[in-house]
Amino acid sequence: MEKKKQLLIKVLTKLKPYRNLAEGILALIESIYITDKTIDGILKIMASALKRIRKKQEKEKIETWINLIKKIKKYEEKESENIDQELDEKLKNI
Repeated sequence: MEKKKQLLIKVLTKLKPYRNLAEGILALIESIYITDKTIDGILKIMASALKRIRKKQEKEKIETWINLIKKIKKYEEKESENIDQELDEKLKNI
């Protein structure tokens, strides 16, 4: 979750001059109360906002950022599964 959070912070920091709510969402992301579920919700909001963006260059940048965050999420999920499998194997040998 931490990598995803850091990348989302970078994205929102760059969006601050262009999107009014970016600063508020950034404050939420940086708080200690942020959860993985909240981050996923923010990503969904950003994806739906893409449909309303008219400038092609801005749209492509945001799409790239969202795709990077999704890749990180998949990597972290897979890494978590691998750790669980390793733990199960070690516990079997005890």
